[in-house]
Amino acid sequence: MRIEKECSFLVCFLLAVAVFLADAAPRFANVFSDHAVLQRDAEILVWGSDANPGQTLSVRIGKLRAIATVEASGRWKARLPSQSAANSGQSLELIEGEEIVATVKDVVVGEVWLAAGQSNMQFPVRGMLKGLPEAQSWVESANRSAIRFRRIDDRVLNDRQAEANDLASAGEWKLMTPDSVLAFSAVAAVFARELQEQLQVPVGIIDVSWGGKPIEPFIPREAFSTPLLGRIRELADADKLEELKQLRGGVIIRNPEGYPGAIFNARMAPVVPYGLCGFLWYQAESNAGRGEDPREYRYKMQALVEGWRARWKNEKLPVYFVQLPSYPPASGWIRMREEQRLALTIPDTAMAVTIDIRGEGIHPPDKLSVGRRLSRLALVQSYGRAELESSGPLYQSHRVVRSNIRVRFTHVKSGLMVGEKPGVLPARETSGAPLRWFEVAGGNKIWHAAEARIDGEEVVVSARQVANPVAVRYACQTQPQGGNLYNRAGLPASPFCSHLEMLPWANQK
Repeated sequence: MRIEKECSFLVCFLLAVAVFLADAAPRFANVFSDHAVLQRDAEILVWGSDANPGQTLSVRIGKLRAIATVEASGRWKARLPSQSAANSGQSLELIEGEEIVATVKDVVVGEVWLAAGQSNMQFPVRGMLKGLPEAQSWVESANRSAIRFRRIDDRVLNDRQAEANDLASAGEWKLMTPDSVLAFSAVAAVFARELQEQLQVPVGIIDVSWGGKPIEPFIPREAFSTPLLGRIRELADADKLEELKQLRGGVIIRNPEGYPGAIFNARMAPVVPYGLCGFLWYQAESNAGRGEDPREYRYKMQALVEGWRARWKNEKLPVYFVQLPSYPPASGWIRMREEQRLALTIPDTAMAVTIDIRGEGIHPPDKLSVGRRLSRLALVQSYGRAELESSGPLYQSHRVVRSNIRVRFTHVKSGLMVGEKPGVLPARETSGAPLRWFEVAGGNKIWHAAEARIDGEEVVVSARQVANPVAVRYACQTQPQGGNLYNRAGLPASPFCSHLEMLPWANQK
């Protein structure tokens, strides 16, 4: 009797599965929805699920058509030839035989960027509007149907090591209008608009940001491959959170979203390998706050970048990131800004400096300046606009000449200047004003405020108290208001310290 009941149950189960499969209609993955933007000038990979292994499927957009490969699991994929930019919307169709079984409407072809990070990336345009009067006219003129946003809000999975096969819902790509833009990431929205105006092609943003989260959940789990990162994953998997917190370069995990790979698994894995031009990254606050250890962040950045590129199978995908601004309560941010600058050794990355952007609190409202600086990085490094300067001055080297230290910088082809940033506008020269926030130290490692002057492409730094200087640093304070070294493109110099071992962080005495 027991065997008969088990067989009966199995037969019913198989029949139910057969009925389900018979009724299921093949569909696109949920990232493909109305108003989507596809990446131009690259093979277009389209995929979905709910197919029967025996079905003959193809995908069509315009005059392009490709046969789909169907797996035993019911997942399918097709590769369409590359397309040049197309501002006019087309239908992306899934076809069985000659019957259209699914359609995505108003699909355009242009530039697609994925934006990630924590609350300063998620910070919406409506927040900028509240704290920045100059944002009002920007919002009022935001009727830009060529700019489309796809916000992803999926929650993390209960199984920490599992990856979502698809997004939880179809969601939608939203066209930029004065109403819809209020909910968009302000940084990404400004970036997208600057690019669209310069390139005159559609621009799409996939936004996976999540406020209050450290870098670790954005890194694919397999990229935790260095001794430090391997130890972080090991301790987190074992829920040894106090030991993890005490680790040099460790992390504080406060909720399920903070575990290694958690956000990648829920929000990014389901959209791999959607065609991208590159990534935007604005994060680090939750790796440098109270009790958090900012050391080794540059190696976490390397794991993040290399992990993303490996998943998208493109080691050249650029990553443009934002250096933390000034914030008085957070002394750990001093070291973090230097960790971020040192991460620039990762190929095909660039950093937008924000040390001069004013605004109270942990979320400065001037995201116009941040988005514009990110867009300059992309315009120069991704789109070949060599006539523009992409970055402010970055420390390159220094040499000691008697009692002076002479500092050399990159990104000074336009020259150096003492400047001041008026609101959201680029900095202007303040002729005759002294340079501020330079310091030097001797062999005793005690820092002293220094005098500094521009001499061609170098800055000459000296302090009366230091006859034999060894080290130099700039803007290495929690809130170096009035830091005023710029290049003549109006972009600020990054904070730097010539000797990392002489730069304290929050938990040091």
